[in-house]
Amino acid sequence: MWDKLLENFSWASVLAMLFTLLKAGLILLIGHFIAALILKLMTKSFKRIKVDLSLEKFLLKTVNIGLHIIIILSALNALGISTTGLLAALSGAVVAVALALKDSLGSIAGGIIILLTRRFETGDYIEIDGVSGTVAQVDLMHTTLKTSDNRHIVIPNGTAVNSRIVDYSREKDRRLDIVFQIGYDDDAEKAKEIILETVNGHPMVIYEPEQPSARVTALSANSVDITLKVWCESVNLQQLKSDLLEEIKKRFDKNGISIPYNQLDVHIDK
Repeated sequence: MWDKLLENFSWASVLAMLFTLLKAGLILLIGHFIAALILKLMTKSFKRIKVDLSLEKFLLKTVNIGLHIIIILSALNALGISTTGLLAALSGAVVAVALALKDSLGSIAGGIIILLTRRFETGDYIEIDGVSGTVAQVDLMHTTLKTSDNRHIVIPNGTAVNSRIVDYSREKDRRLDIVFQIGYDDDAEKAKEIILETVNGHPMVIYEPEQPSARVTALSANSVDITLKVWCESVNLQQLKSDLLEEIKKRFDKNGISIPYNQLDVHIDK
């Protein structure tokens, strides 16, 4: 038996096999380093042009997977293995998975649309379909919001992309509108004077694109409504609102300006 094996033994075939294995190994090794280099260059470019963090992760992951699929297929070709059947099998598997996960594909498509169109970015304070929070992460399937009381809300991207989205962080400056209600017997001019004095003394107020204003905007059933309009930086809006409400309430009390309660007159028929 050993004699027959030695007769069939050929150093040329062994060397050819070793060369083929070496070629496939070099393709895998060099391909991996080239892929790593491409990803590194992409990362530097993203930092330079300030790409959103979630979009950066998505693009890097997609390119990484695509490059390694090409590398593996090239290595298999170098080994003499036909990839045609493998690609056909993968295509069939992809179709089967797509049918099984058809409901999830809407979220994946929504994630791609959100990341590419940049409807909002990581770190923005947004409202989606009545839910508000800071965008903590956007992946292919979900958008994660972090609320001010430290809750995490996960919203499917299919829902997010088809809902009304309010981005409170997109613009650097925002206008704050506050309605103050005073009694009909109170001095509206004095109330407006107090409001504007308080506003002009606050360091967070800015005077572009408009000066602060306080005008009577409605004569309600129980009150005279005065609307304050004042501009500030978006990050200061909530703090400014709280400060103004507290200080103006104190000054109203000090100057005898009332904030009326809802009233109901009942007439009894004898």
